[in-house]
Amino acid sequence: MILTNLYQCDAWQFIESMTDRSADCIITDPLYDCNLNVKELRRVCRGNIIVFCAPENQFFKPDEYMFWVKTVSTKNYSKHVGRFVEMILILRGGAFNVLHWSQMTGVYDDRLIHRPVHPFEKPLSLMERLVRIYSNPDDTVFDPFMGSGSTIKASINLGRHAIGCERDQKTFECTSQSISEILNARNKPYCGEWGILRQNRLFSTPKQSHAHSEL
Repeated sequence: MILTNLYQCDAWQFIESMTDRSADCIITDPLYDCNLNVKELRRVCRGNIIVFCAPENQFFKPDEYMFWVKTVSTKNYSKHVGRFVEMILILRGGAFNVLHWSQMTGVYDDRLIHRPVHPFEKPLSLMERLVRIYSNPDDTVFDPFMGSGSTIKASINLGRHAIGCERDQKTFECTSQSISEILNARNKPYCGEWGILRQNRLFSTPKQSHAHSEL
């Protein structure tokens, strides 16, 4: 039974309420100028932690790292030169699945195939690669800064449980709607295999990673 739970809330409030080692893998793309509490991420995750970052602001010293090379575009460079590479930091501690050699190079140039709905949206193909390598089927993948939900969608496509948090209400509504459409497109009625929990309050008691609520 694969479960998908989405929460509209502050990520750190939610993480504080989580039990130790309640996620198998964290894959996330936080704001690059935020303060990332790696100790808390380690507490709630019993496996790999994968975090996107700017090369000039690496959140922690990784066990290994990757690079995502973005499409070059024209912007206003009055204050600095352009940057079209993002780093992906990995703290190892769980699954490591070897794919075809072309998927293991550590330097990727995946592109969005549709108009982005979020300013920092990541290509689904890139997120599916990370999910395949660093988690196993039936694992729980947690994205505390889910944005457009690429990590959640990749997890659904690959048979992982997924937990996502998003603080912004408009973004949350848009993402939960698109994920609902993906789940509803599976050509079978709701039968207890997935659900989205819309939650606006703060979390004062621990939540189990596989908590389930019907739409």
